[in-house]
Amino acid sequence: MYLTFDWDDVEQDEPLVQTALQELQHRFGVGCVWYRISSSGEGIHVIIANLSWNSSLGKMEITPKNFEDEFTLTVRKEFSEPPWGLECKGRLISDSVRTKNGFRTGRIFAAKNDKSAGEWLPYV
Repeated sequence: MYLTFDWDDVEQDEPLVQTALQELQHRFGVGCVWYRISSSGEGIHVIIANLSWNSSLGKMEITPKNFEDEFTLTVRKEFSEPPWGLECKGRLISDSVRTKNGFRTGRIFAAKNDKSAGEWLPYV
């Protein structure tokens, strides 16, 4: 499962968000934390991924890292609770149910309500 986060009603430059991104970088390494503005423009998506060469497309692209289901849900739950309170609890609950029923989770969509999310940017 991919380790993705959906943080609503925040901006990338808020101190709490910056501290959370720094914590993720500390845990998963420099160059592995990517974020983008959500399609609503009122939150951010975060993904743990590597930058790699896609020979089929002839370009660099981010490739999400795979983790055990339980691990991803544990980390997302951590970031939904104090002191963070960032992860969307509704999405976390629905992904927990999906996981228990054998469905893949960790997806975040590039568009919603005819609005597109921003481009992925590395956290540096």
